[in-house]
Amino acid sequence: MTTPVQTPAAGAPAEVVTRKRGRETVGDMVRSLGLVMVGVVVIWWLAQPPSQDEAEIREVPTAGAISELQRAAPGIPVPGELPQGWVSNAVVADGDGLRIGWNTPTEHYVEYAASLGGDEAFLADFSGQGTEVGTFDVAGVTWTQLQNADEETTLVREVDGRTVAVGGTREDTSLEELRQVAAVVRP
Repeated sequence: MTTPVQTPAAGAPAEVVTRKRGRETVGDMVRSLGLVMVGVVVIWWLAQPPSQDEAEIREVPTAGAISELQRAAPGIPVPGELPQGWVSNAVVADGDGLRIGWNTPTEHYVEYAASLGGDEAFLADFSGQGTEVGTFDVAGVTWTQLQNADEETTLVREVDGRTVAVGGTREDTSLEELRQVAAVVRP
C-alpha cells in the first residue's frame, strides 16, 4: 500500500510523492525490538522486591480484650503469659467471644478462641470441620484433639457451656506449640 506524502517546493505547486511500504530492513526490526526490551528491563528492575522483604510483626495488646471477655463471662479460661518470643499479632473481640493469634518463636501461627455460646457452628468454623481424634491431658486439664481434612489440629475444651479452642484452620504450628498455649489457658 502506498501513502501519499506532499512536499511543497518553493514557488511551485505541491507535488505528491508516494513512498512504498515494505522496504523495512532486519536492522529496523532489531532496533525496534531493542527499544522495547530496554523498556521491559527497566520495568522488571523497578518491580523487584527489596532485599529485606520480611515485614516486622507488630505486637497487638491483648490485656484489654481478655479483661472484657472475663467481665462478660466470669470463669472462662483465657490465655496467660506465654514464653518469651511469642508475639500476639491479632485480636478480634465481639459480643460472641474472643480470638487471639500469635506468631511463635519458630515463626508459625497459633490461635486461641473462646465462644460465649459454646455453639457447634463456632467450633466447626474454627476447626475447619475437624473430627475428634483423641483426648489428652495438658497441665492437669483434659483437652479434645480435633483434626480436619487438611490435617490441621485444634485442641478444644468445654467450660460451663462455653467452648475454648487452640489451633484453628490457619495454624501451621506443631502440636507441641499448641500444647504450650493450652497449658497457659486458665480461668
